[in-house]
Order: sequence, then structure tokens, then C-alpha cells
Amino acid sequence: MLRGITPLVQIIRGYKAIPEGLGPVVMTIGTYDGLHLGHRAIIKRVVTHARREGLPALVYSFFPPPWRLLGRGTFPFLILTLEDKIELLKGMGVDILVTEEFTEELRALSPGDFTTDVLHRRLDPKEIHVGYDFRFGRGRAGDWRFLDAQLGPGGTSVRPHGAVRLDGEIIGCSGIREHVCEGRIEVANDLLGRHHVVRGTVAHGDKRGRTIGFPTANVEPSTELVPKAGVYGVQLTRAGGEIVAGIANVGVRPTFGGDLKKRVEVHLFDWDGDIYGEEVQVSFAFRVRDERRFEGIEALKAQIRRDVDTVRARTPWPEPVVDDTRLTWDPKPR
Repeated sequence: MLRGITPLVQIIRGYKAIPEGLGPVVMTIGTYDGLHLGHRAIIKRVVTHARREGLPALVYSFFPPPWRLLGRGTFPFLILTLEDKIELLKGMGVDILVTEEFTEELRALSPGDFTTDVLHRRLDPKEIHVGYDFRFGRGRAGDWRFLDAQLGPGGTSVRPHGAVRLDGEIIGCSGIREHVCEGRIEVANDLLGRHHVVRGTVAHGDKRGRTIGFPTANVEPSTELVPKAGVYGVQLTRAGGEIVAGIANVGVRPTFGGDLKKRVEVHLFDWDGDIYGEEVQVSFAFRVRDERRFEGIEALKAQIRRDVDTVRARTPWPEPVVDDTRLTWDPKPR
């Protein structure tokens, strides 16, 4: 869960807001939606090298990402909210985040203009770390080789990194989105290196859960990537940091006639209180079963009791820890 955070030194919204004289920096640039194990491996190197050089560690990222404007992607849902991205970067030791909205104006910049006007003049990077599939500029014509040709003679070290794999599978946001959307939450969690989090606000519902003995917090998601309909073991984190284990139903409640909008309803274990209006984070640890329609309330209540027993038997559950022997790096791009 997103906790134990130290403040970022600086958050800059858009390259035009970068102050003069900010650099030199050690930096990386990319979409960084997800901040999965592969992303974290690159950012860890940025932070380590920045500390060694005595320079700020900077992440130049895009929110929303380029594919949102370009209309690409089979599962077009952002993994993180901007708030969660910022919190995660804080925990990684990043000093400066430049968060950029990808617009038509930015899309029209040539690789040369972006390199000169944004990177060289505004950031003066000593090192730039990028992923194996990094592309930038109009028509995605720029890559790490272009950066090296333009900035290398001036003393910037451009360092491309190969893909990071878990059990042979490339760790990428597209795969994570697919796993979450198909209900393979534990696979997605391994690739993320943490539980997938849905942020949202607790809203008043119809209080039907309370009438059947299982009161729930009705969380209206601000996170786009919500798991496939079903029942999950979860933890709910309040704004003050309190963490409560529970069970969540994601779906449209077919037993009660069905809803038009998918809901996230969380029943908290051994906890009672008023959290209406609070912004919370629901972290999904594992999937219990599919959502299904029951013939009556008693059948539904009996199944919920079994589900609660199943989830309670597995609590507490820590964040996923991936054995380093399962991780491999592809060779550096050449």
C-alpha cells in the first residue's frame, strides 16, 4: 500500500513551467503509467546515480499518456491516478516530477525541438535513462540513438535499458491492464510489485448490505482500471493511514436486478464507523470467485458467509514480494 512516504522536493506541471537553472539532473523520461517492476528498476538506477553525482533525480512523465490522445490500446484504462503516481514516486526517492499532459501541441514538436528546447535548455541532463521501447517527437521519430547523437557530444550520458521480464514475460502496462480486466489480479500484482489499488470516494448507497448483515462501503472509483466483476480479498486504506482488511464485490449486483454502473462495495472486517465522503484506497490482494446471480437473499447471505470465511483465513496478506531469481533483464539496446 502507498504509505511511509517522504515529500517530493518539486512537482512541475508541464515543461513550460520548468524554472531556469533547474539542472543539471539525472533523469528518465517516459509514460510511467503503472510504475511496475520494470519501471521501478529504471527509476532505482536514476535515483542511485543521482545520489552518487549529488544531483536531483528527475522523472519526466506524461499524464494522461500519449496513447490516450492517439487512441491506442486494447484496454484503454490508466492504471494509476495522478495522486497515486505521485505517492509512489515519493516512496522511490524521486526529487522532481515533471508531469506533462500530452497535447496536440506537444505531439507536433519534432524530436530535435523537444531535445533542444525541453531537455537541453530546461533540464541540462547529465544522464538520461530510457526504456527499450522509448520513442518521442512528431511521428515518434526520436529514440535513444537520436538523444545520444544530439546530447552526447555535450556531455550527456544516454542510457537505454532492456526490457525487464518476470518468469520470461516482459513486464509492461498493456499486459497488466489485461490481467486486471480479466480478473488475474495476483498475476498483475506480481508484475506491479504491489497490490493493484483503486482510489475512490465512499458514497451513500442503498444500504442493502446492512439489511442482510454485511454493511459495505460503496466506493465510487476515480481509478480507471477496475478489476473484472467478482469477489476479492482487499484492504481499505483511509486518508489518515488506517488500514482495514475486508472483502469486496465488484460488479452490478445481479441478484438485486443489476445496476447500469459497475460498483466497488467493500465489507470491512471487525470495523464500524462513518467514512462517507472520505477518499480511500482499495488494494486488491486476490480473487475469490466470479460475481453471479442467486435465487434469493438467503442463498446470497450463505455464499457471502463462505466468502468472508475464505478471505479471513488468508489475512493478513503482505505486499507481493518477487524473488529476484524470477527477474531478468534483456540486453541493452544497440
